[in-house]
Amino acid sequence: MEAVEVYQMYCALKAHFAKGDYDFIKYNGKSSATKSSFWKRNDRHFFVRTSRKYKDKDTIRDYLLSNFIKNQKGWLGDFSDENYVEWKKRMQSLTYTFEQEITPLLENNSFNDIFEIPDNTHPKLLKEYLGNRVSMEAMIILDSLVEYTKNWDRKMKDDVVWPNINKMLKNYKKFLTFDKNKCKMILMTLIKQE
Repeated sequence: MEAVEVYQMYCALKAHFAKGDYDFIKYNGKSSATKSSFWKRNDRHFFVRTSRKYKDKDTIRDYLLSNFIKNQKGWLGDFSDENYVEWKKRMQSLTYTFEQEITPLLENNSFNDIFEIPDNTHPKLLKEYLGNRVSMEAMIILDSLVEYTKNWDRKMKDDVVWPNINKMLKNYKKFLTFDKNKCKMILMTLIKQE
């Protein structure tokens, strides 16, 4: 991939995560960014270096995606190989990680309790996410299985924290692939153990 194409992909992902009205998947990553705008950038060396290091289009997309997950605004100074390596590890052990994160949650709570929204506070699942004990991937997997975010949207529409997290979950969900049946079986097994 050429550096200009990496730049265009970056702009498309930035529009997907930052603005919210652009859908990277729907528009197949097309961007209105031009070659002339690329040459005007002072940080174009980042795109050159990225194109040389990763070469493959899917790998470059995953590298950029992993960094946008860490920093939705897409500031290139925060982009790092560590974010990419960490994200790849999570993807390789996604169902295992899902099970490891959900198991302790269900040991002390009933399944429905983790989604309940007590008065003037956040649900248990959201607290666990904010405490870095549950990953964004686990939140997305759970939502694809039980669709809890619709209820949270209604009940926490005036919340300060939830709308930004929900936006990120929706944006990231379009990229996350996982074995839904396997995750469903894991969840059903955990619920039965409850």
